[in-house]
Amino acid sequence: QDWQSWPLWGCLLTSMALSQSAPQDRPGSGSSLKQAGAAALGGSGSQVFTTTLYEQMKAKGLFKNHFPNIPPAGKSINVPLNDSAQQDLTPEVSFPLPATPVNERKFRRISHGPGEICVHHGLKDQLLPAEDFRYSIRGQKGASTEDTMKAGLLLGVAAYQNEVAESVYESSKKEPLGKPWSRGHSLKMLPEGFGNPSGTPQDGKEVIYAIHQKPDTEENRLLYKYTHNNFNPGERIERKYRWPAETKDSRFRFGHGLGQPQEGAGARLALNWEVEDDGSVRKTRLVQKNAEDFRNVHHTKVYHKSHPMQGANGPPLDPDFQHGVKSGISDYTAKSCIQGYYSLEEQLPDQDLGRCLKPGRRNVTVATRAFGVPSVRTDIPAPPPDKRSIADNCSYGDECSAAALLNPQRFDDRGVPDRDFLIRRPKDELRALVESCDVEGVDFDALWDESVPLFDDGLPLVSLDAMLFVHTKKLEDRVAALHTGTGPGLAAYKGAL
Repeated sequence: QDWQSWPLWGCLLTSMALSQSAPQDRPGSGSSLKQAGAAALGGSGSQVFTTTLYEQMKAKGLFKNHFPNIPPAGKSINVPLNDSAQQDLTPEVSFPLPATPVNERKFRRISHGPGEICVHHGLKDQLLPAEDFRYSIRGQKGASTEDTMKAGLLLGVAAYQNEVAESVYESSKKEPLGKPWSRGHSLKMLPEGFGNPSGTPQDGKEVIYAIHQKPDTEENRLLYKYTHNNFNPGERIERKYRWPAETKDSRFRFGHGLGQPQEGAGARLALNWEVEDDGSVRKTRLVQKNAEDFRNVHHTKVYHKSHPMQGANGPPLDPDFQHGVKSGISDYTAKSCIQGYYSLEEQLPDQDLGRCLKPGRRNVTVATRAFGVPSVRTDIPAPPPDKRSIADNCSYGDECSAAALLNPQRFDDRGVPDRDFLIRRPKDELRALVESCDVEGVDFDALWDESVPLFDDGLPLVSLDAMLFVHTKKLEDRVAALHTGTGPGLAAYKGAL
């Protein structure tokens, strides 16, 4: 080839290299998401795939715009042109959000990448000095700490001359170096130590509550009340008023007495505007006519309509004239909205109200039985309460009521219901129950003989409740005889117990 064509080949190779080295969009970048969304909508990335709710309703003719030359107020909601389930499930692909500006990314909570330490946004992009940087000011070379401490050190004659020169100051006299403050006092301590003895100890209670101290005189009390406002408990403030003699009467009251007014006279006087407060007729006053006309126009009388202020008889209008502008947007009036404008067919209930119209799904039967399982399972035998699982939430109809929960039986806390006292038992079993209780002075055979006739069947079975009834009756009879004095006496009663 000709050497003169080499520059042309160089330009072509350079262009190809630049085109190949151009940055390509990554699959997860924002531009790729935008292109994928555009492809899903069936168009290019430069087309507009959204509109506003106002424009959509306007295109469908859902309202009438009587003023097309006036733009609508407010901001309408953006909606897609051809909405689909795919776009709703992948909004980040179809409608990607704008990226966060670079200068604002550090202020977001999730602004750090994988493996990056989460720090305060003020520490991001912070320009720190190099590792070999040291703060403070560099000192002079050759001056050590030892030399600095010994800079003012004096020895020998120089130290003596400095001490003589400093002795003239008062601080050197009173506060010598390494010695306490010398005040010039000559203290002599007694053998007992410093201070005076406290003397005889005194009870603190008598100091706080000095009951043996004489009270202040009346003159001193009045003086202390005048200087410190120290009043006795419940003492009134004496202002030294000179009340008249009428005030000393126990029935005296301040104010002017109104007497006994006539019933209804106050309301009658308030409603009658033609008389004065004392009941006399009002005086006639002559005023200017224009002032009276102004009063009648601006101050409407009671039960009268207000004046229109457009002539004596009001504006000249037709009696059938109606104020306001007729609405041209809707054909419905307030009357139709109140009375209703639905036809009879529209007012009837729907056909599927309370019934199913689908064939094969209608619950139609001629049986009169109840379908389903009852809430209270009385149709099956209930398991014993002591063997019933706590996880069994089925109701068998043997649970106690709310009244039994609020008012439990006497011995429910011990697991003994009241029905056990009503069970009739033989004599040996009942004797074992009675003797197990540590009760003295109980004749079981006598109680058994009196309890058997309480039952009319004649069986040798007695309940514990019947025996308790007989025993309680005996105690009541014994206590009644003791109080009335007809019995043998208290000693015999104690001996019987």
